[in-house]
Amino acid sequence: MSAADTVIRISLAEVLQTCLKALEGLGLPQGLDYDAAANVTWLEARGLGGISILARELEGLEKMGAWLMPDIDDDGNTATIAGEITSAALLAPGAVDWAESDRTVRIAHCSAPMLVMAEAARRSAEGKALTVTWTSERGKSSAKCGGGEAAVSLDVRSAREPSVVTIRPGKRPSPKDGRRLVAFHAQSLRDGIIVDPVDWGAIKTMAKRVLVPASAQSRSGAGAEVDDSA
Repeated sequence: MSAADTVIRISLAEVLQTCLKALEGLGLPQGLDYDAAANVTWLEARGLGGISILARELEGLEKMGAWLMPDIDDDGNTATIAGEITSAALLAPGAVDWAESDRTVRIAHCSAPMLVMAEAARRSAEGKALTVTWTSERGKSSAKCGGGEAAVSLDVRSAREPSVVTIRPGKRPSPKDGRRLVAFHAQSLRDGIIVDPVDWGAIKTMAKRVLVPASAQSRSGAGAEVDDSA
């Protein structure tokens, strides 16, 4: 089989819907599942590896029990978010909520930190400009998010490692700084997304576990019964 035979090209709509089903199948709380899928799609549309990030998160999150909501310690200036599950797939929307109330937000040992950047960028289309930084033992990355887009200074060593994430009010990126991601997004809309077959296969496998019906009980944890016929 040639390399060309292994290429899978899909639309952004398919990325969003399949990732949403995978997160539903995992048992992520309703609403947060859509936000996480939208963040994965935002990253993937801009060439930032959203699908591979989600595939790796699924491995770790599947081992968790009930989806416990995080604790927030707010002193009026800084909100510190902590919990048993520190994945940005769960924490990103709440963290950005607090940042939009003019607080600095800090998440320690946050996995998939780029999902926080995607959440901040998406929300900035109608909300405030935010700056997101994430620092691991190996490096530091940052993003200015505004107008629905971002300008990223990305250290590949820290891009996917558990990191200390900080979100604070910031300035919108200039069109010049954000043009690379904007151009990649336009190309993705036009040509679709080429995905890694292994990562995409892992997400599709989880998507087949989508719960029917999606009752409150079925969403209480990742270990609930699932319908493999979905």
